[in-house]
Amino acid sequence: MPRPKPHSACEDFHRTAATARHPSVGVTRRHFLGWGMGAGLALYTARALPLEHWMDGAQEAAAQNPQARILVSVFLPGGLDLLDSCLDTSQYGVYAGVRGSAARPETSDVLAGTSISTHPSLAAGQDGGLRALFDAGRIGLLPGIDYSNPDLSHFHSRRFWETGTITAAETTGWLGRWLDTNATPDNPFQGLSAGSRLSPTLLTSRSPVCSVESTRRSKLGIPGVSEPGLDRAMRAYGDLAAARRTDGTGRAAARASARYAQTVADRLEPLDDSGPPAPTPGDPTDVASVQAPISGYPPGSPFGERLRQLGFLLAQPLGTRIATVDCNADFDTHSDQPERLTRALSDVSGSLAAFQADLEARGLGERVLTFVWTEFGRRPKANRSAGTDHGAGGIGWVMGVRAAPGLRTEYPSLSDLDGHGNLRVTVDFRAIYASLIEQWLGTSAEGIIPDSRSFARIRLVT
Repeated sequence: MPRPKPHSACEDFHRTAATARHPSVGVTRRHFLGWGMGAGLALYTARALPLEHWMDGAQEAAAQNPQARILVSVFLPGGLDLLDSCLDTSQYGVYAGVRGSAARPETSDVLAGTSISTHPSLAAGQDGGLRALFDAGRIGLLPGIDYSNPDLSHFHSRRFWETGTITAAETTGWLGRWLDTNATPDNPFQGLSAGSRLSPTLLTSRSPVCSVESTRRSKLGIPGVSEPGLDRAMRAYGDLAAARRTDGTGRAAARASARYAQTVADRLEPLDDSGPPAPTPGDPTDVASVQAPISGYPPGSPFGERLRQLGFLLAQPLGTRIATVDCNADFDTHSDQPERLTRALSDVSGSLAAFQADLEARGLGERVLTFVWTEFGRRPKANRSAGTDHGAGGIGWVMGVRAAPGLRTEYPSLSDLDGHGNLRVTVDFRAIYASLIEQWLGTSAEGIIPDSRSFARIRLVT
């Protein structure tokens, strides 16, 4: 595949973000309840899945394995810069020379046991943000992550990461293939995208999966009718469904419709997170039943809201094994990188730190591991617009109670760049995928990651 111009403007970033890039293979989309009924939910399945089956499948899966581990994949779009996010201070002189006025100030404040200093904005948020999670041993950093001879197109590179394959051929997502191999045929909540569309990472060939745009809009609703009128309408449906049978086709049809509407409302009730407030400190209430938002999510942040809703859903008995979330920030920082990263990383830090606190408050800390990634890195050398162009050797991390802490991969050397002036790749992202599958999900990576045996495993889980 020919390499695109590595430092041109990013038309394909906007094309990638604006397009529902679902290959024609795999499952098809069905709005499984229709207009007004669960409008915040969408089901993706290769076959019809009646209402009475999908919730039963979720509850059965949860009952069979109530302590099943969950992997959350978080995507930071645009190509987050490793050097400004997590800088090896032993290379500060070379870094400052190539970044010039765009370089962040030198500091001796480093992560314990390393020479890595984090961007100041990574301390934003609840209890010191991501920086505090680093210090607490909740994060394993993956510098230099990418693949050999990286393609610097947003569209191509993101697709490679989503599918786990370096090919232009249409294929399923790497986590979708894991579900096809290890999941059940009747639980769409086993693979869940937090947002309005299914992540291509979760695209399967046969296993049902779903996307959740809004948990509050997941219950039965009537377009244009809000509380208290909606409550009265739901009570009327219930009364009609329970009414005595009488003559007349019209009345029979109304009763059938009412019974169906009431069934939908009852089935979707657990997915409405506008329930009772969280228990007060010291309350013996089971933390897994907490329904109110955990304080600490950044107000007005779409990313934080998706994570908040996901935390609620993971606490429900839905049998979820894989979840995906896309950040809404733009890390394609061709200009004004210092200012743009300050804002975007603050949101990332605050949202993810609150999410981790949320999971632990709900009693899910031991069960959930979060993997954060971006499609490529950026060039060490700054451009004339105080930004950086597309490069290699990016950044990722694993986060959670069971994440192996500290520096998990080799930090690239600024004194040994590749032939294009980019950081050298120190770990292939497919090695991370294979390690996550084996160490966290507890299954073989063969058949999921092509040629998986060729990638050395990295310890990511304690």
